[in-house]
Amino acid sequence: MLPLFYVISHYSNLPFRAWEQRKLGDLVVDYVEKTSVQNQFPMLTSSQQKGIVLQEDYFANRQVTTENNIGYFVLPRGYFTFRSRSDNDVFVFNRNDIIDRGIISYFYPVFTLKSADSDFFLRRINNGIQRQLSIQAEGTGQHVLSLKKFKNIVAMFPSEGEQKKIGSFFKQLDDTIALHQRKLDTLKQMKKGLLQQMFPKSEEDVPKIRFADFDEEWYQRKLG
Repeated sequence: MLPLFYVISHYSNLPFRAWEQRKLGDLVVDYVEKTSVQNQFPMLTSSQQKGIVLQEDYFANRQVTTENNIGYFVLPRGYFTFRSRSDNDVFVFNRNDIIDRGIISYFYPVFTLKSADSDFFLRRINNGIQRQLSIQAEGTGQHVLSLKKFKNIVAMFPSEGEQKKIGSFFKQLDDTIALHQRKLDTLKQMKKGLLQQMFPKSEEDVPKIRFADFDEEWYQRKLG
């Protein structure tokens, strides 16, 4: 993996054309495949923080959707979705990067691209167009953004060559962040386990794990 400062320097020196306005409806196409049997594919959740995840993982090894899921949308790998209902006018778009085919509630429209770089598009629609998303959303209480309204939005896009450069750059950043996050999660779990093992429980005189050269019993002290 190239150093970040090298990547930025390299990309900043490349010649690119000016960005131009593109209607999202010219870039995306609806995908409406629905399940025909119960639990046809693994159930997915589209979350604001973690992206697309297996529902059983997101809700601690239990699938919360107990109703009949026949007629739910199929979400193939590399396809996009979003929760069409929002209480705060925030709409987050995610891409299925985890399994070949999953299913998701019919409150989550599914679409794919007919042009545009996928990595760039994912980041573009999540950055810089929130106001337009709010304008297109309908409703007085919970706002609803239909896929039809989403496709009416016009946003600035660069050439496909520049899209690929930007998309690749941010994917590298996200991959690096994910790698460090996994390392951090591992360290946190290690710390949690060591705290349990290196401090004796109330009925114990010594901890289960100790540093070398220390073998005497711990003794009680009054904190006051």
